[in-house]
Amino acid sequence: MFRDRIKKRVRRLAIKAFGMEFDTEDRDPNAGGKVDPADFDPSVIPKLVDGDGDTPGPNHKEDIGRTWVAAQMTGGGAPFFVDIRSPTEMTGGVLPRAHRLPHRSLLEHTHILPAKSDRVIIYDQTGDQGSIDLAAELRSKGWSGARRLKGGYAEWIEYGEDTTPPKTTTEGKLKVGDAFADGDLTGCIVDVRPEGELWIWSDSQALVIQKK
Repeated sequence: MFRDRIKKRVRRLAIKAFGMEFDTEDRDPNAGGKVDPADFDPSVIPKLVDGDGDTPGPNHKEDIGRTWVAAQMTGGGAPFFVDIRSPTEMTGGVLPRAHRLPHRSLLEHTHILPAKSDRVIIYDQTGDQGSIDLAAELRSKGWSGARRLKGGYAEWIEYGEDTTPPKTTTEGKLKVGDAFADGDLTGCIVDVRPEGELWIWSDSQALVIQKK
């Protein structure tokens, strides 16, 4: 009790010495930061949605945001990107180490995907050209970490994030997006796989694989 009286006396002296009376005059000592229920309006408080916002974080159920992905890459992370744009769109650049499987062809080549516990990021040109549906289908097949890149490639380059030119063939004679014709097969070059496979996006909208 004696100690409490000393503390109060010291506090009064400090307030007077430092001119702090204005900071203490009208303060309710019992308020404790509480809000009067009569003044509380819950309608002005936005609803909290897991991971929602301009840049969805890792806990969002469908999307992943550009800034979160870029931060992971800066920290040395290597997300598994799948580019589902057309070969002609890919010629301008892709996300680093992106696997190129136009439209929905990934569903026929899921063997290239990482473990089902790993994150898979699907992107198209704008974020609204099939990536969200394809990511949902992957989740239904067990890849629980499959997400759409919100805003797609357009937002990625708008903010100056890293991209890389798509690789050419081993011989350096053909590039991604180049026309391809071999008998009845016509289309565009999509990729040359390390195992020596030539991937062609045919004019009939199918991914055709040829052994070199």
